Amino acid sequence: MISLKFALLRNSSPGLRKAGWVLGAVLVVATWAAAATAADDAVRRSVLALALALWALGAVLGPVLMSGAGVLRPEHFALLPLSRAAVGRGLLVSAFVGTASGYVLLALLAPTWHAVLLDPATVAVAVVGAVLSWVFVISLSRLTYGLLGAAMRTRLGIEIAGVQFGIMFAAMFAGWMLVSVATRNVSVLLRRGLPEGPVTTALEVFPTSWPLRAVEAAAAGGWGRAAALLLALLVLDAVVVGATVALLVPRSVRTARRRGRPRSASLVAGAGLLPATRTGAVVLKEVRQWRRDPWRALESSTAVWTGVVIGVLALLSVDFAPVAAFSGLIVAFMLALSGCNVYGQDGSAVWLDVVGEDETSVRSDVRGRQWAMVLVFLPRVLVVTVLFLFASGAWWAVPYLLATTAATLGAAAGAAVLTSAVGVSPGVDPRRRTGPNDANGNIALHVWVAILATVLGVLPTAAVVVATARTGSPVLAVLMTVVGVLNGLGAAWLLGAVAAGYLRTRTVDVFSRIRYGRVFHEEAGGGVLDWIARTTLKGEQDMAAAKQEQREDRLQRAGRR
Repeated sequence: MISLKFALLRNSSPGLRKAGWVLGAVLVVATWAAAATAADDAVRRSVLALALALWALGAVLGPVLMSGAGVLRPEHFALLPLSRAAVGRGLLVSAFVGTASGYVLLALLAPTWHAVLLDPATVAVAVVGAVLSWVFVISLSRLTYGLLGAAMRTRLGIEIAGVQFGIMFAAMFAGWMLVSVATRNVSVLLRRGLPEGPVTTALEVFPTSWPLRAVEAAAAGGWGRAAALLLALLVLDAVVVGATVALLVPRSVRTARRRGRPRSASLVAGAGLLPATRTGAVVLKEVRQWRRDPWRALESSTAVWTGVVIGVLALLSVDFAPVAAFSGLIVAFMLALSGCNVYGQDGSAVWLDVVGEDETSVRSDVRGRQWAMVLVFLPRVLVVTVLFLFASGAWWAVPYLLATTAATLGAAAGAAVLTSAVGVSPGVDPRRRTGPNDANGNIALHVWVAILATVLGVLPTAAVVVATARTGSPVLAVLMTVVGVLNGLGAAWLLGAVAAGYLRTRTVDVFSRIRYGRVFHEEAGGGVLDWIARTTLKGEQDMAAAKQEQREDRLQRAGRR
């Protein structure tokens, strides 16, 4: 299992893995440097308690970003002569082998420096505590990732996953606010430590602080108390490991049957709220899919939580508090990323678009998907915007929000459907999805294309916003709102028209890429859209070929044995 894990990781994005190695090494050095430069023993204890808790949080959130925990799946070993418990234990053990888990262990060993300075005889306590903490953190990380996959069948689980993804995206978009505040306060933290309060109390109770408490108890002569703390950590490890192994045991997939009274014909048709046209039918279908499909629901939930987390970070930073008023704009912008692979998420259901295609069906499908995205995201944008307007008190931002939100929603809806049509990437088949990352395949290029298209789409509004901010003219403020609305409608119409024109002769190709991973004719197009399509397809084919080569090499080695 360990060899298979490394083989699969070798076929993942090498640039992302190497960047993770460098970042992990820097964070380990920073952890040890903080322990070495703390002003005194009490400050060192509080600094290490905070650092170790952050490492545990990073280990829990890391697999969501890197998908490392989801590389090996129980169904990979369903046909092997292994018991289910043995597969679960093997999957857990494989999580402890890797560069990331090694970095976590090195960071958790930082309390040994604290032990050396207090009493060298307590170094053994620090080492044993670090190993036990390592088992707890890695097992908790794997358990959390597995629970996210299991919880994707419930609305609560989707929201929990959305919070994690939201924190991840918020850190990527607004991490500079945290860095700015932290840079100014690191020296204060290393001189004075954390102030007494609920945060300090919570850190003391968190299991990663138990080795620190054990070291200090042993240094004070309380070896019995130190042993009790390590024994409690060992018991906690046993509980978490047992729960993780039970979760990782492969299970058969069951489809839950939807229960409830039959829907009326008027309700199925949209209760008269939508036009009785092909576009109206697509809108209703897409709105329901955004609500019922766990992976679509996760995308919209992630957008909301990204805006909320950025707003909270802005308010907490004080210096950037006015930025919180624009949190709803972040939700609108996230529409481009959330919908940049809607065709790929549909899986082989795209066949319905192929068999029902005629001269107007493609346009209706594209426009219906765009309208559905706006209908799904607009209420969320308004709720987050109003919430943080009241929290920040930045009422001066209302005209800017009206203009930029309208422009961003329209441009994002156009960019999302265009990117999805051109660079469709199916990911895991809908019937086999279990983890939160399964619905999307290789979408690294999608993200940049969607961001670039959205930014280009809102340039007219951005120009008027800059002019209004510089002059403060009320006439320009009114004009800015009008330009924003027209910009949003125009960008959505233009990008949607490009997507419909592209799909008009390529709907069959979209299906064949999803179902067979290839296109059954030579693509002669030389434009930007065709380049994006070829690049996406080639990346998936290269990945599939590399995996097949790995399988053949393993079979040959097994045959020689």
